[in-house]
Amino acid sequence: MTTETVTQVNDISDEEQEYLERTALLGLEYVLADFVREFQSATKRWERIAFPAMIIFALLAISGFWLIYSITEDMHLMSQSIDPQMSQNLGDMSKNIATLTNHIVHMDENISQLVVSVGQINTNIANVDGSMTKMQNDISSMSNNIAQMNQSIYAMTWNTGVMSNDINRLNKNIGKPMRFMNNFIP
Repeated sequence: MTTETVTQVNDISDEEQEYLERTALLGLEYVLADFVREFQSATKRWERIAFPAMIIFALLAISGFWLIYSITEDMHLMSQSIDPQMSQNLGDMSKNIATLTNHIVHMDENISQLVVSVGQINTNIANVDGSMTKMQNDISSMSNNIAQMNQSIYAMTWNTGVMSNDINRLNKNIGKPMRFMNNFIP
C-alpha cells in the first residue's frame, strides 16, 4: 500500500468503515447464498443420477450373486442326476489313467525291443534270400550237370549194348574160349 492509500483509510470515520464492512459482508453473504443454491441444485442433480445408479448397481450385484448360486446349484443337481457316484468314478478313472500310463511306458520299452528284433529278422531274411539265390544257382548248375550225366549214361547204355552185341558175335564166332568168359560175365 502506498502512503496515499493509508492516509485515505485513516481519513474514513469509524461509522463509514463499519458501513463499508457491512456492505462487504452483505455482498459476501449474497455470493455465498448463490454458491449454496448452486451447490444444492448440483447436489440434487447428482442425487438424481447417483442414487438410481447405486440402486441399479446393488440390484445387479444381487442378481449376479443369485445367478452364480443358481448355476452352482444346477450343476450340482445335474452332476447328481448324471452320475451319483461321479466323484468316486472320477477318482477311479484317475487311478486307471495312472496305471494306463505305466502300461504305455512298458509297451514303449517292448516296442523298442521289438524294433531291434524286427531289424534282426530283416537282416536274417536278407541272408536267407541271398542263400536261396545261391542255392537256386547251385540247383541250376546241378540240373545242368545231371542233364550231362543223363546224356553220358545214355551214351554208356548204348555203348554197353554195342559191346554186348559184339561179345555175342564174338562168342558165336570164337566159341569155346568165350564160353569160359561167360561164367564171369553174365
